[in-house]
Amino acid sequence: MSILDFLLNLIGKRPDNSPRTYELSEDLKVMLTRLAEREGRPEHELTSDLVAAGLIQYLATDELRPKWKSLSAREKDVAKLISQGLTNRQMAAQLSLSTETINTHVQNIMRKFGVDSKAELRHILGVVRFSD
Repeated sequence: MSILDFLLNLIGKRPDNSPRTYELSEDLKVMLTRLAEREGRPEHELTSDLVAAGLIQYLATDELRPKWKSLSAREKDVAKLISQGLTNRQMAAQLSLSTETINTHVQNIMRKFGVDSKAELRHILGVVRFSD
């Protein structure tokens, strides 16, 4: 099971799980309500997204940071471009590399992070900001 699947199951975003409920302080409820109104989103949707983002950020220090540090300098360059949503062809042009080389880097990064798709990797890298 991937990290993303684990987190989605944990917060009840998968159809085979019933939604989970949590008790919140009154201050937190007010803040969530105001934020949901400001963004024009349902409160439950916003809360789920915030919990998912928070869990990924929390896991970053223990689980994801060592994976980031295991990347080579070039793999980090590619990972940063993946998080920006660039295609392999765009990354190749920007880094002056062949698409085959980019494909290899992407596969290595996915393997090191234990994910099965570039989209899943992009989600993780888009939420968590690492520095070199």
